[in-house]
Amino acid sequence: MSKKYPQQPEEIFDEYLGDWRTIYATEVEAIIFYGSGARGEYVPGESDLNFLIVLSDTAINHLRKAVELSEKWRTRAQVAPLVVTRKYIQDSLDSYSIEFLHMKMHYRVLLGADVLAELKIESRDLRLELERELKGKLLHLRKGFLDHGYDRDELKQMIHLTIRGFLPLFEAFLFLKQEAIPSTRKEIFQKVAQAAPLEPGFINEIFRAMESEARPYREELWGVMEAYIAQIAKLVQVVDAMTIT
Repeated sequence: MSKKYPQQPEEIFDEYLGDWRTIYATEVEAIIFYGSGARGEYVPGESDLNFLIVLSDTAINHLRKAVELSEKWRTRAQVAPLVVTRKYIQDSLDSYSIEFLHMKMHYRVLLGADVLAELKIESRDLRLELERELKGKLLHLRKGFLDHGYDRDELKQMIHLTIRGFLPLFEAFLFLKQEAIPSTRKEIFQKVAQAAPLEPGFINEIFRAMESEARPYREELWGVMEAYIAQIAKLVQVVDAMTIT
């Protein structure tokens, strides 16, 4: 079944909120929209529509009630709900500090309480998770290069997906460096290259390589990937050496 993506996220808000309220009524404590759409970089058919759904401690144990709702929106649009409780958020700040920092960067409260406003992100927890996540992403970059490197289209798609994956990590890095965090992906990448510092040229190369109309030769993409991997490896060393006071 083909999906019908909204041209703007706001097109689905009323119906989406109404569906959750119909099922859980007042046990829906908050619905928050976050990510690229809230940041103003939504692309129909490409960007996820990210929602944080905060349910009561009772409602979270009855998710079967929302299965049909989830299927409805899965077939209609690229909607990815994250369903939690307030207690889960508070208990998970040390383990998922990057994820909650990313949410706090750009979000809109659509219903209920602003559960993100008062969250305190501890720098020590953030640095530790950042080191672990960057090292994991570096391994996946190398593996992905070997797995997809011979097919230009697959390699371009991999670059695109990794840029999305690195975004919250780069926000976390700038947060730790006490740098202002820009509003667009490319500006965030450029700011990280400046703050680390990394070789700035590789940023333009990876963004140019993933453009839909770009058709670089295979050897060109290999050069882009080698530079990409080398700079992420350098960033890993920078984070590994950071001292949090």
